Amino acid sequence: MKYIEWRDELEYYLGALEKTERDRILAYYSEMYADRRDGGLTEEEAVEQFGAPYDAARKILDGEGVPCGGGDKETHGAQGSGDGGITEVTFCSDAPVDAIDIDGTLGNIYVKFYDGDRVEVKYPADTMLRYSVVQQGGSIKITHKKVKFKNFSFKKKLIPDMTIYLPRELVCDLMIQLSAGGIWLEGGNYGNITAAIDAGTMTTGDITCSDMRISNDAGKTELGSILCHRLCADADAGKLTARGICGSTADITINAGMADVKRVDCKRAKITVSAGKAAIELCGAKEDYDANVITTLSSCNLQNRAAGSERSIAVEARLGTCSVTFTDE
Repeated sequence: MKYIEWRDELEYYLGALEKTERDRILAYYSEMYADRRDGGLTEEEAVEQFGAPYDAARKILDGEGVPCGGGDKETHGAQGSGDGGITEVTFCSDAPVDAIDIDGTLGNIYVKFYDGDRVEVKYPADTMLRYSVVQQGGSIKITHKKVKFKNFSFKKKLIPDMTIYLPRELVCDLMIQLSAGGIWLEGGNYGNITAAIDAGTMTTGDITCSDMRISNDAGKTELGSILCHRLCADADAGKLTARGICGSTADITINAGMADVKRVDCKRAKITVSAGKAAIELCGAKEDYDANVITTLSSCNLQNRAAGSERSIAVEARLGTCSVTFTDE
């Protein structure tokens, strides 16, 4: 193997580390390589002495390889998980956090609460995915980089799990971009939640937040009971379900997908159905709501009603169907 190939593979396996730390390690090996060549070794002989890039990276991530040279192990550490040989990396926030930005391609992401005082991100290092976890001020940016198959051992875990641990007292914003993986949000208190889901799955427990905005392309969104000021949910060709929505406003748009939303307890509810199907359950009696219904080539079981009620429901159905029921429970 040529040195440049060995170096590139090592850099890939060190993708869990910050760029400055990776650059320091690569510079260290570059000096070692130059010393071996000056000592009379061929390129192949020098590289062979380094061992396989994966093994070298694993020793580094386990703290057994290149000296740290000033790195903060407690804040950005790596440790072996002992789970089938998979190395688990732990990132700890080094400053107060008010927002987490997740850009995911594959894999499963779990957001949980714990009794600590810093945000922790745990994820495996030796998978096909390259990760980047960087904190800038009060924001943590989590990115799944490109997938690499070259020289990857398929005996290892291919689709990784990442767990984000939030202190119970922390209320932070979540921005989520999900392509084909899954994200689970534990029930609890959040700031603003914004999620764009392509073909993945988003599942939540019972959540209290400021605003929630969800865009679902062809995936599936399963919400628990949501208490927020304003909820906006858009299902293109996917499926949206919710156990309950309580707040000021609920705005649900169904293009060619499906929605099954229970116990909507809001002053204003707006349902737009283009070519899909929506089943909406409103809290209270029919007489508690003013209704503004517009249908084109579609159907809705609700009739127009204007009586000056404190609550209102607006339905616009074009080619789809919308069914509205009421419950006093």
